[in-house]
Amino acid sequence: MPAQGRPWRTMQAKFREDCKAIKAPCWLCKGDKGPINYWAKAGTPQSFAADHVTPTSLGGDAVRLSNLRPSHFGCNSSRGNTTRGQFPTSRQW
Repeated sequence: MPAQGRPWRTMQAKFREDCKAIKAPCWLCKGDKGPINYWAKAGTPQSFAADHVTPTSLGGDAVRLSNLRPSHFGCNSSRGNTTRGQFPTSRQW
């Protein structure tokens, strides 16, 4: 099931409010890029994004709360559809 529609929007809104209440940091950069701006316009780098630990394109459940983590929109976008909880690098280490 893709991350869209009423069930997704409802769950994402609740997840966002829960994260905002405890000022949850970005799970990808661990707050190194600053706090998540829960009031920023959606789609801006510092704004909130509900990140799927296992991307839906790789079989992750779009509407399972245990598959979500708070992140910056920019960190989430940089991660792409990998299952790594870190940013991909340009070379093998």
